Amino acid sequence: MKWQKNALNALHGALVDFESDAEWQQMMVQAYHQNRWFEEAQVTQSLNQWRASLADEASSAWLSHYQWPEKSHNQRLGIIMAGNIPLVGLHDIVVGVLSGYKVLAKMSSDDAVLPKYLLRRAGALDAIWTEQVEFMDQLKQLDVAIATGSNNSARYFSAFFQKIPHVIRNNRNSLAVLSGEETTEDWIALGRDVFDYFGLGCRNVTHLLVPAGYDFTPMLQCWDQHYDHIQHHNKYANNYQYHRALLLMNLDPHIDTGYVIAKEKSELYAPVGMLNYSFYHNLEEAQNRIAQWENDLQCVVTGIEALNGLPFGSSQSTALGDYADGVDTTAWLLEQSANR
Repeated sequence: MKWQKNALNALHGALVDFESDAEWQQMMVQAYHQNRWFEEAQVTQSLNQWRASLADEASSAWLSHYQWPEKSHNQRLGIIMAGNIPLVGLHDIVVGVLSGYKVLAKMSSDDAVLPKYLLRRAGALDAIWTEQVEFMDQLKQLDVAIATGSNNSARYFSAFFQKIPHVIRNNRNSLAVLSGEETTEDWIALGRDVFDYFGLGCRNVTHLLVPAGYDFTPMLQCWDQHYDHIQHHNKYANNYQYHRALLLMNLDPHIDTGYVIAKEKSELYAPVGMLNYSFYHNLEEAQNRIAQWENDLQCVVTGIEALNGLPFGSSQSTALGDYADGVDTTAWLLEQSANR
């Protein structure tokens, strides 16, 4: 796996000191002008997370879990990338290249600046990132495919790629289960799970499962001190105000903080600016709710050990071994190439 490690080192090298690099700063501004959700703080968070996951010890540990090819085999992997948060589609490209594939990627128009620039920077350190990755508007003559989109587009992707092995991802959301014994530090951390990237990611918490009779006041007062600034983002505020107006017109009961609306609702998904909640009476009931949502859940954050979830505040702290929808795309790609 020597060349795979060299490739990851190059990708990490492309991110070193990005905060003080004038060209990186220029690209971040360009990404923002293309997509106004991509403010500097959000892009910086994504780049920091990638830099941490690509650090020497972390990347070596991840590489050690697989039997990597000795060289590229140039089977063609098509990737349709999402663009809801910065660099969200990069992981598929990384595992595709390291698994030996020629990667043909169709970028989302919402995130068309950062992936191309990062790989160009990495390609200056290891040419594999420019030789093995090509960005295209149309994907043809593929051996395998990975596509990410909405529930509607997922059906189209499944039909389009029906003749080749494929992994198709659709809408998922994340859940927080509270015990009622959370601390202020827990509430602050949970706020990151809710508000990071303005709630646009599949790993953002959109539903709170809370004990019967739960008092939301202390948690929301805590969030008032740490997250109410989100209301000043124009696109977020437009979403919040739209859903608030609908609820008020329909006389629909809800909790309104001025920057997020909490509503008792059994659905896992909540739109930007809203947060659903529901009650449970015992641990078994909470476990059953999680099981019912299994096919729609990306992750669960909780402090309840028996639920085996992620710690509060960690939903967006992903590593190379964190796979969307629980599908190990590295193992899958290696298996597909071995079978051809």
